[in-house]
Amino acid sequence: MRGGIVQDYNSKLIEEYIFQLRKAENTKQSYKRDLQLLNKYLSDDDLKIDRLSSTIVQLFIDALENGTIKTNKGEQYKAASINRIYASIRSFCIYTEQFEAFKDIRITKTQHISELTPKSVDVNYIESIRKRIGDRKNKPKLINYRDLAIIDMLRLTGMRVSELVDLKKADLTLKGNPYLIHINKSKGKKVRDIPISKEKFQYIRRYLESRNDDSEFVFVSRSNKKLTTRTVQMLLNEYEITPHMLRHTLATELAKRGWDLSTIARFLGNTVAVVQRYTIPTEKQMADAAADIYTIN
Repeated sequence: MRGGIVQDYNSKLIEEYIFQLRKAENTKQSYKRDLQLLNKYLSDDDLKIDRLSSTIVQLFIDALENGTIKTNKGEQYKAASINRIYASIRSFCIYTEQFEAFKDIRITKTQHISELTPKSVDVNYIESIRKRIGDRKNKPKLINYRDLAIIDMLRLTGMRVSELVDLKKADLTLKGNPYLIHINKSKGKKVRDIPISKEKFQYIRRYLESRNDDSEFVFVSRSNKKLTTRTVQMLLNEYEITPHMLRHTLATELAKRGWDLSTIARFLGNTVAVVQRYTIPTEKQMADAAADIYTIN
């Protein structure tokens, strides 16, 4: 069962579920929209909606919370909407007797400023992830090279996971220093060139030079097919980080180095309004600032 067949199969199950609901028509349509959003997410990997796991549901919720999945208007889902979507999924899972699928799901109940600000990843922790991937014995060396390259590409360029999986070899300009990575398929059609130093490109170069396939894509699966966003999310999930956390980490570092918000926004293909969230001070920074007041003459 592949491609559109799986999506049609899921849609049929959704229709059957909606039909038996004893709720107002507007509520039924809301449930249907929520479940079709999940169906679209599952379709990337041809996953059946009656074979859900808590891992898949968590990854979907995480994608809603960190902005990987946007609304039709290109906006990030609010906490209230995410909670509604999760309630729809939970109700469907009960109907299909998939009780394990919604067990121990982490979900944001409210969104305060501190929750709206994505988390950064400590540089030392990123280095420990590199070491753990490099030391893996249960996977082919080429896959280890690929996963190290993925970590570095996300960490050093701040690109979105959707931009990473769409990246083609032809988008790389590997002459001079810095190299350039051309993003020509991006949210809001914000085409841009991302510079990356030749020295920092080592893991990515090693991966590309170790391949002997003809795929046009920079990152491929073991069967030399284009990676899905889900594959990347699940890779990082093993180390309790997300692609968006790496993107935020870079943005925060650039802000600390004195980059102005408009430059950071252009580098990331974002709006200044979104980038401003990266500069919201932490509680420790606020405490340090308060302490500094007492040193003012």
